[in-house]
Amino acid sequence: MRASSLGIFGLIVVAVFTGSCGSAGMQTALPPPPACTPASPAPFAYVLSGFSTATVSSYTLNSCTGALVATTPPTVSTGINPEEMVVDPKGRFAYVANLVSNATDLATISMYTIDPSSGVLTPTTPPTVPTGFFPQGIAIDPSGEFVYTANSDDNTVSMFTVNQSTGVLSATTPPTVAAGLSPFFVTVHPSGKYVYVSNQDDGTVSMYTINLTTGVLTPMSPPTIVAGSPFGVAVDPTGRFAYTPNTYSNNTVSQFTIDQDTGALSPSAIPSVPAGQQPVWVAIDPTGKYGYVVNRGDNTISMYTVDANTGNLVPNAPPTIGAGPQPFPVVVDPSGKFVYVADENSEQVAIFGINSDGTLTPAGAAAAGAGPLSIGIYAPK
Repeated sequence: MRASSLGIFGLIVVAVFTGSCGSAGMQTALPPPPACTPASPAPFAYVLSGFSTATVSSYTLNSCTGALVATTPPTVSTGINPEEMVVDPKGRFAYVANLVSNATDLATISMYTIDPSSGVLTPTTPPTVPTGFFPQGIAIDPSGEFVYTANSDDNTVSMFTVNQSTGVLSATTPPTVAAGLSPFFVTVHPSGKYVYVSNQDDGTVSMYTINLTTGVLTPMSPPTIVAGSPFGVAVDPTGRFAYTPNTYSNNTVSQFTIDQDTGALSPSAIPSVPAGQQPVWVAIDPTGKYGYVVNRGDNTISMYTVDANTGNLVPNAPPTIGAGPQPFPVVVDPSGKFVYVADENSEQVAIFGINSDGTLTPAGAAAAGAGPLSIGIYAPK
């Protein structure tokens, strides 16, 4: 088993970006920005913080500026050693995978309902359900019916159905399916038909089909594909391409095409693209045009344009932008206007605006608990 994401890499100081315009002796007023009325109801955002904090911070998201405004109350407690969270795509429930300990099999999933007016989280009854051994990844299918955890210490994926009224999870029959060595992150295909799990210690991705009635996973044939040293799996919104950041090997992102009939992954004609040092997370914007990779080793975000025909990531100009200390997850908001990056060695989430060419511009930050690890966003449709 590899170590948890906490405290893996060293501290680097975050850069502060400023700018000015004008000329000697004369200044020309810039045209006013286009009028923007924030969406109502506002999207909700959630940030999971680990270490001793063990909380989820809740925010409303300003759809014009990207700013995150804390709710009242601003936080809710979660389980011991939380690792990742996921928000129901219908905005009803949220779930947190809690490691608890790598010496005892006491791992849990914390479960919450979401207030549709305020976004505030309330624990369900019961507040937790047991899951596999050391769950480091959690995912929910697009219909909000099934939840999965990748359990890195027993090499399994746990499978649950979601009570559509209460949000409480129930284990399927059987409750788990085998994965590779040290499964780390779990991703559901946008169609809701397939699941992919990155296995850190054997350099593979496990591939499954979902029983759309029961949620039970069945391994594909073959059940895995080689993928460098995959830290996670990202699938583009069209469901045609997949990407894995190779954190512990050669500072690249592996690229795959997805068979539209079977869901199986195949290496792209260009099997990998360079990233920064120790890439750990990939996000594709909702249009499928742009990709972003967080690099923990040099505190940067790599920015790419996605080739619509091949899915290849093409570096933008400039190819990177600075991030905060130990950036970890990167998330694009559902409108495709903003990018959010949790800086694990700080107590903040950095906010970036997405330019027309896919490059990023710093747009502020939001306070979070110590060691932010995971971000979830829900935007009412």
